[in-house]
Amino acid sequence: MKNFADKVAMITGAGSGIGRALAEELADEGCNLALVDWNNESLEETKELIRKKNVSVSTHVLDIKDKEKIKEL
Repeated sequence: MKNFADKVAMITGAGSGIGRALAEELADEGCNLALVDWNNESLEETKELIRKKNVSVSTHVLDIKDKEKIKEL
């Protein structure tokens, strides 16, 4: 895997499944994360898993179909 230490990745669908798994993997590599999902509850669960990995994490609740919200993000 590439060196992701001290980089920032935005992950959509981070509340579960592949998005959550990717978030955990990147955090293990030292990557800071911006997590995006429409479900706040599952997004917060992912954030709590990541928080233990000593990287910065921000969460953003939105539906990626909303183009204006994506632009704001």
